Amino acid sequence: MPPKISVFSIFRIFLFGVCLACIPLVLAVGENQTALLWRIETNAESGLIPNYIPSYVLGTIHSADERILKLPTQVQQAFNKADSFTAEIKMEPATLLKANLSMFLSGKKSLDELVDKSVFQQCVNLLDDYGIPELLVKKMKPWAVAVTLSMPKASGQFLDLFMYREAKAAGKKLYGLESVDEQMSLFDDMPLKLQITMLNEAIAQHADSQKMIELLTKAYLNRNLTEIYELSYGFMEQSDPELVKVIDTEVIIKRNLRMLERMLPILKEGNAFIAVGALHLPGEKGLLQLLRQRGFKPVPVY
Repeated sequence: MPPKISVFSIFRIFLFGVCLACIPLVLAVGENQTALLWRIETNAESGLIPNYIPSYVLGTIHSADERILKLPTQVQQAFNKADSFTAEIKMEPATLLKANLSMFLSGKKSLDELVDKSVFQQCVNLLDDYGIPELLVKKMKPWAVAVTLSMPKASGQFLDLFMYREAKAAGKKLYGLESVDEQMSLFDDMPLKLQITMLNEAIAQHADSQKMIELLTKAYLNRNLTEIYELSYGFMEQSDPELVKVIDTEVIIKRNLRMLERMLPILKEGNAFIAVGALHLPGEKGLLQLLRQRGFKPVPVY
C-alpha cells in the first residue's frame, strides 16, 4: 500500500480544486448574489410536501482557513437547530482513507514514466514545498498532482469536514449526496492525455493559483457569489478548451443534477442543513434554480 499524505488531504485538495475549476455558468436573473446561506421554503398551498419544515443550504468553500472556519451567527444558529447534516459525501474515516488511496497509481505504474522528465522534476520540486517526498510523487496520478498544486500549503480540517464532525458529535443524522467512487471517477475517468494537460497547466499556473486562492477566500468572506464566479471564470479562460468542456459537463452540471435528486428526500424529511461547494449554487443549471424548478423557494438568509 502506498504511503499516505494525510487521510483528509484528498478531499481538501479535490473539493477546493472543483472551485478553481468552475467554468462559466449563466447566473439566474434577479438572484441575490451576496448570500451563502439559503432557507429552502415551499408554498404550503402547493401541497408539494405536507407539513413541510424549511431546511437550509450553505454554499461552502472547501478551505481550512481559520477565517472560513469561524461560522457567522446566522449559519451557526441554522446548523445548531437542524436535525440532520448533509455534505457532498459522508466523511467517515474509512471513506476518507479510500479517497486518499485513490490518489495513487496501481501496480508498477509510475508518474515519471507517464510524463516528460522535466515535468516530473518540476512536480518533485513543487511538491517538496508541500512536504511530499519524491518517492510518493512517483506513485501519484497526474490529476492528483494537479489538484494538489491548486491547494494552499497550510494543513488542517476544511470547513465541510469541521461541520461534519460537529454534526456527528451533536448526534445529528448524517447524509452524503455522492459516493467516494462517484467523486473520484470524475478525474479517474478522464483520459490520460487530459490528465497530463491538467498537470502541465497546474505547474504553469501554480504561482497564480496561490494568489487566486486568497482572492476567492476574500470573495467568500464577503459572501459575493458573483465575484467568486467571475474569478473562477477568468482563471479557466487560460485552460485547454477540451479540459474546460469535460469539467463543465462532468464536474459541475452532472453533479448538480445528481445532488439535486439525492437532496429531495432529505428536504422532505425537513429541518435539514445541507452544505455544498458555493459554485454549485448559482446559475441556470445551479442547485438554487434547480430547486425552484421543483417547486421550492430558496430565500437568502446570510
